[in-house]
Amino acid sequence: MPPVRNAATVVLLRDTAHGPETFLVRRHGQSGFMAGATVFPGGKLDDADVAAQTSGLTPQQCGERLGLADADLAWRIHIAAVRELHEEAHVLLARDAHGRVVDGAAVAAIDLALEGAREGHQLPADKWHAAVQAAGLTLALELLTPFAHWLTPRAEPRRFDTWFFAAVQPAGQQAALDPHESSDAFWRTARAALDEHDAGGAILLPPPTLLTMLQMAELPTAAAAVITGLAQDGVGPCVEPHFAVDTPDGPAIILPADVGHPEHAAWHAQTGVSAQRSRFLLRNGRFTFVRG
Repeated sequence: MPPVRNAATVVLLRDTAHGPETFLVRRHGQSGFMAGATVFPGGKLDDADVAAQTSGLTPQQCGERLGLADADLAWRIHIAAVRELHEEAHVLLARDAHGRVVDGAAVAAIDLALEGAREGHQLPADKWHAAVQAAGLTLALELLTPFAHWLTPRAEPRRFDTWFFAAVQPAGQQAALDPHESSDAFWRTARAALDEHDAGGAILLPPPTLLTMLQMAELPTAAAAVITGLAQDGVGPCVEPHFAVDTPDGPAIILPADVGHPEHAAWHAQTGVSAQRSRFLLRNGRFTFVRG
């Protein structure tokens, strides 16, 4: 089995006249994982994600939110989520010495300080933490709301144990493309992203992103209400999809709620959720979610 790395991803939301939008990034075609896919900003936990001043949540509270006995790991996952969101979207969930959430000017100053710290396209996490600490900022962990937990299928050569968070873009900040991390970045409503994916457009949604977008498309219109809706059932048990190539419908990624998943019985015993068809079918290089 390939090693599993802890990771975090953030659904960043903002309100607009036509409803809440989420910030999406398109992975470079040469990315080692999900190349060319349209995803939420995020990435893997780094060993340096311990050197941080944080506020809003204690490690124990982080553990309770994620359902982890290892409170230190839960705290570090929150830290990684804040760091990765800034690296990939230039949005920083942090507070200054007066307790105020930082504005665009403060983020621009951090960005400028970090430009010389890059090693090629890579920004070492320890240098990111050093720049944030030098600016006297604390990471505002309470601005993150966890709502899901996914584990990459065992058939994949690279596997990530990924925690999904949601957050509202802070006032005075503007998300932006980081060309070192992605080939494109943009805002979309959940429905617009789903329609473009279904129509074979430039947006190509992998299963976890696709299912999250389907959830968001059914939720109330304000960004804060969407976050509340995503988190209403808590993080819940880890979702580890099963990849099957020989289903009657062709290749499929099957979720634990589906009776076709090899660990469905354990999922049912843990959640009490009745068996239902819950899988992604691959059609013309794109996934379609089928339920019921």
